Amino acid sequence: MSAFRRGRGGGARVEMGEAISFEDVLTVMTVLLLLRLVFMVPLVNLDKAKTIAARADKYWSLQALYVLTHGGDSTRVQPYRTAFGLEGKASMVSESGNGKTVFLEAAASDSTLTVLRHDPETGSFISMNVAGQGHSVSFRRGKLIWSKDEAEWFPASDSVDYGTRQESREMERGFREWTKAKRGY
Repeated sequence: MSAFRRGRGGGARVEMGEAISFEDVLTVMTVLLLLRLVFMVPLVNLDKAKTIAARADKYWSLQALYVLTHGGDSTRVQPYRTAFGLEGKASMVSESGNGKTVFLEAAASDSTLTVLRHDPETGSFISMNVAGQGHSVSFRRGKLIWSKDEAEWFPASDSVDYGTRQESREMERGFREWTKAKRGY
């Protein structure tokens, strides 16, 4: 037999080196599980609370229902269809009351809602997109340019936010006040 197999002292010996014991593995798994519980559970509960609060706002459901039942394929909506992806959506245009701006409202069958406030004189616009049942609200603002050849509005520059800008919050508040005065909800 070779000296390697016999090892020192003549007996067979196996070296494991720096092996990890089963208890060490269980300790690491327990610590990882506790960290997951400590940090992930509050985040999940926070997201759930936000979702429940958003769904508790029946205003957007009423607004989508109103547009779906009253909106038609108006010729006043046609110039905005391409710029805001309104093809196949029930839509309508209303005067905002000040004589300068118009509100365009469009709703899809899944209750996704688009509300556009546009000032044709300056070309400035701000639109609000409310995604269906989740009521996730995003805003888009910028300028629209009129094309005589196509008889449509085209966005020249725009930006997106999620309700963080003051103008976005004012637009939503103003639209809610306008619908309350005009429609009673």
